[in-house]
Amino acid sequence: MPRGLKFKYADTEFECKLNKIDRRKLYGSVDVETRDINGNRCDLATLANDGKTLIPYGGTALGYIGKDGEWVERAELVPVDLSGNELSMLPSSFSVVIELQQRVSIEQFLDASSRLVYLLDTDEEIDPALVKELSEGSIFRFDFLYRESVAADPAFFLGTEDGLIWMVVGEPSSLEYVGLDQAAVCSVSEDKDEDEAVDEFDFEML
Repeated sequence: MPRGLKFKYADTEFECKLNKIDRRKLYGSVDVETRDINGNRCDLATLANDGKTLIPYGGTALGYIGKDGEWVERAELVPVDLSGNELSMLPSSFSVVIELQQRVSIEQFLDASSRLVYLLDTDEEIDPALVKELSEGSIFRFDFLYRESVAADPAFFLGTEDGLIWMVVGEPSSLEYVGLDQAAVCSVSEDKDEDEAVDEFDFEML
């Protein structure tokens, strides 16, 4: 069941369920299944560094090792800054009420690279003033944390004229502009076949 976020606009609070929109929902998907000569499905395995040990799928995991070489539980880890000072943890957005106060321009919205898109759904009545604002193009910005962490991602609350409400989670874009008087550096391999240098178009990339 989709998780819900609680929002506050003016003096009104309401809860919205998050429905993630991904490429599979937009374009569909293709699953590739590998079978052996007898038609049996093949399972993924990892060949260990010794060149002879096969590790089945799910047989490996990530862990944390301390300076003394001993295993460290994730719950024992403490976030610190570059100077070694302990950082305070920020609460998950699912455990607080998000106030819709900060309005941003469309330029500020486009300055962030969107990486997650959610269609918001609610059974509660939304303030007509908010519905009107969203239909006229207002965009609200707030900090979003899926789980407790030391840093938040910029998130945007916006709507459409037909009443749909969206939440877009992104990250600040880092663009470097090159002036016309700057020379570009190109590296071309002489022994590479020209056809190999052209990437094939893959519909699964859509």
